[in-house]
Amino acid sequence: MLLFFLALGNLLLTFIILGVLRLGQGMESLELVPEKSLIMFYGNTDLDRIYKRDGKLEGFSECPVEMIGDNGSVYINLVDKEGRLTEPRININLSITTVTGVHSFDVRDPLTGQSVFSTGFPNFGLPRGVKKLDIRMAQTQRITSPVNASLFLRSDTYTRLRGTEGTRMEGREIVWSADQDIYLKSVNGSVILSGHEGISVDIKSIPIALGDGGNPASVQYKVCVCMPEGKLFRVPVPSGGNNMHVGCHNVNLSSQTNPCM
Repeated sequence: MLLFFLALGNLLLTFIILGVLRLGQGMESLELVPEKSLIMFYGNTDLDRIYKRDGKLEGFSECPVEMIGDNGSVYINLVDKEGRLTEPRININLSITTVTGVHSFDVRDPLTGQSVFSTGFPNFGLPRGVKKLDIRMAQTQRITSPVNASLFLRSDTYTRLRGTEGTRMEGREIVWSADQDIYLKSVNGSVILSGHEGISVDIKSIPIALGDGGNPASVQYKVCVCMPEGKLFRVPVPSGGNNMHVGCHNVNLSSQTNPCM
């Protein structure tokens, strides 16, 4: 009778181990290597949650590790000894991957071991052969291009450049173009446009505000600024006579021709 209960207990313990390890339904097979402190999983493994003391998940050179969420997300978190979540984490969702609370994040080539991308680099260069980087938002201290190449920032909707302590742009030639409006705004400082050979503005898209005696077909204009909106408009200057009195203040500001509205 005692042997029967021992056999029944061993059978129950075996089923518990199979259920915890999800053998048969979550993994194909595993192998324990005590001398190397390794646990090798073969084939596809579905464990729901994995707790690794040293935080290392490695694969063989000919068979890399792939972490896949079945129409869901994959979360890699760091927990303390009491099982509480700490700040370092990696979240891989269907549309975005975020890495937060880490000192550095490296992506290495599995064959050569060389770093392809690292947040520890002071400068991040595109890998060889990559000429375009398509991103929704980037937070960085500096964006540069080689001396003999141009830097293009393009967007199908809008592009917004914002600096906590200001934004500085330098180049041999800087060209801004937009289908609608270009906004330059400074909260606590000034907006300074400086060029070694001057600054040119394409006035074809700047509206014309008619003044006293002004001709909209004039070849000369004065550029004015609406305050506090900051919108530009131009006032035609008469081709002959005294134009000293032509200024931004003597324009027709009626509701139909007001350039600031």
